[in-house]
Amino acid sequence: MTVIQETSEAFLARHFGDEGRAWLATVPGVLDELAREWRLTLGARLHGGLLAIVHEATTAEGERAVLKVASHWDRPREEIACLETWAGAGAPKLLQADPARGALLLERIEPGGRARDAEAPAVAEVLGQLHRTPPAGLCTLAEVARRRLARAVVERRANDDRARWAIAAIEQLEREPVAPVLLHGDFDWRNLLRCDRQGLAAIDPLPCAGDPAYDAGYWAQAAGDPGRRARTTAIAEALGLDVRRVRAWCAVVAVHG
Repeated sequence: MTVIQETSEAFLARHFGDEGRAWLATVPGVLDELAREWRLTLGARLHGGLLAIVHEATTAEGERAVLKVASHWDRPREEIACLETWAGAGAPKLLQADPARGALLLERIEPGGRARDAEAPAVAEVLGQLHRTPPAGLCTLAEVARRRLARAVVERRANDDRARWAIAAIEQLEREPVAPVLLHGDFDWRNLLRCDRQGLAAIDPLPCAGDPAYDAGYWAQAAGDPGRRARTTAIAEALGLDVRRVRAWCAVVAVHG
């Protein structure tokens, strides 16, 4: 069976209607402006994320880069803040940014293949670089997780009983709080690329502040069966996290998708 991936245009129009189509209509002009102002030669369109338009780019100095123009639904200001915090450790370097236009010029990750078969120690090394003191103003993990569960129910990817169970699991985790860190928030193999400079690099964050076990559980769940339980144990051990918390967040991610 051939799986056809939805385009950004179709996704934004389906979810946000006229507002989504109106934003898409502005993108060609924004791309032209940025290419002139930042002295870029734009290349092929890159596909993957659904809330932004992304192109290959080359700087005036010949550096290969990626130009991302993100819709406000993609929370570009928060992405810029966390990329500045990471400063190229565990993630692409941020070369230029314009929060008002949702524009980010990023280091091109080479060779860039998705690291679906990455082992827990290498994944833990990336998360160890990403999990820093959160910048001010980020959403909390509790807010993000509850919002994702509500959306999963509306879109019929989860029923009410499973969503209630997941909310109860979050409430239990909140009764034993841990110090919050800067979370990637969408940490699965699709957003983990092979990188000549640093082994692996994480792209396209949906950042929030909260329990580091969430990103670990997200990775363990998103890679799918078989092997989920072993991955959960391995990533918890590699990061020095409570395996019970990683398993609990893994189960929540299984509900919200």
